[in-house]
Amino acid sequence: MTATPVRAELISTLDEKYVSNTVAFTAMIATGTLIVDASSLRGADGALDRDLIRTRVDRLSWFAPSMRQRLVSTPLRLTTPAWVPVTALDLEHHVRFHDSVEPDDPDRVEVLTGRAFAAMAMDKPLWDFTFVELDSGRVAIVVRYHHVIGDALFGLRIGDVLAGPQSSAEAPLAGPAEREALGVAPRTGFGVLRVGFAQWWRQQGSVRGAWRDYWRKPLRKRVRRWVGRLIRPLKNARIARSGLVDAVLAGRSSRYIVVDLAAATKRAYRLGGTVNDLTVAATLVAAARQRPDAEFVSILVPISRRTPADARVRNAISVVKVTVPAGDSLAQIVPSVRNQVQHAVDSGGSIVAGANDWVGYSTYVTWGREQRYFGQAPVETVTGWPAGDPADEIACLACSYRRDLVICVTARESIDVDALVSSLAESFNASEPVGG
Repeated sequence: MTATPVRAELISTLDEKYVSNTVAFTAMIATGTLIVDASSLRGADGALDRDLIRTRVDRLSWFAPSMRQRLVSTPLRLTTPAWVPVTALDLEHHVRFHDSVEPDDPDRVEVLTGRAFAAMAMDKPLWDFTFVELDSGRVAIVVRYHHVIGDALFGLRIGDVLAGPQSSAEAPLAGPAEREALGVAPRTGFGVLRVGFAQWWRQQGSVRGAWRDYWRKPLRKRVRRWVGRLIRPLKNARIARSGLVDAVLAGRSSRYIVVDLAAATKRAYRLGGTVNDLTVAATLVAAARQRPDAEFVSILVPISRRTPADARVRNAISVVKVTVPAGDSLAQIVPSVRNQVQHAVDSGGSIVAGANDWVGYSTYVTWGREQRYFGQAPVETVTGWPAGDPADEIACLACSYRRDLVICVTARESIDVDALVSSLAESFNASEPVGG
């Protein structure tokens, strides 16, 4: 019988910034909400069948290995933290059920953003599902996962596993291939270091390659990062006393609008861009109206660098700072966004020039046009709630699913969020905004 392989995966220094302190950790929790017809998820008494739901999630998690990994520090924090396998999930922690029935009302979405839920535990896999009963009989599945697991496109792979295009009464059982792909954790921290070093060495290909890779970063920077890891617990303790984590979540409100995807695609094309360009341009127009005295307005736009060759890379994102005259019309801004984003794509890296004066970020993802199911429960609506820098005034995430385009915004209290959403609705030609 073949022994199960021992696995550990050191995270990149870029990914480490998402867990550098508790403020960054809290800010970078991404949330998506699936609203489903829940009749197939109920038992004979009409209540949600918790055992059925938890069993399904447990079985499916074997087919998304990142759901069965947690972060651990290496001895003396010599390296970045490492992902190690977790063979047994704490299902009561990861699959939760909201205490009360909430209105199925697009004007009241605070619960669906996940901001009020309990903090994630660093010693467990960084995701959770909360099932929220709605007064219509539907159920909202609020899915939270941490950005250190992966970017939006990486996260959609997990979504593909959990909500597939086929209705199924029972989730498949994991076999030897899934268990081997996950592996088992090293027994000690030094074992994590040994596995991580072996992986890095194989990637270099030669002694010369290893030497060049190690010294491409200055020794001073490496020492500074190591010291930062050593004092991280002290920094987090100070942050806890200061109340900064609560401040990250407080003073924010969210809204969304729903538009027809085909109509939005046609509108974007006529204006000289894509749905992503229209989303960014609409956010810029809305932000400019919040700053009537501004000459220019800027926003960050994430760009995926993911290719088939780097499918295992968790976060493959660069950003471009897009700047436009605040008085320009939507028709002028869409092609400008298109040109600036395309220039960044062609350059192969991030382009964030000038002052740090952006209002936040705006982006678009798609989950395809196929009907999806959580078990036998059809997914009717998909909403993505943006995560980002605590300093962002505005964060906008548009997500398309089937025939709908749902544009979600989260704004600080300094922003008139109702006016913001009304402006977005106008840009997308939506008849009226909805939100909460």
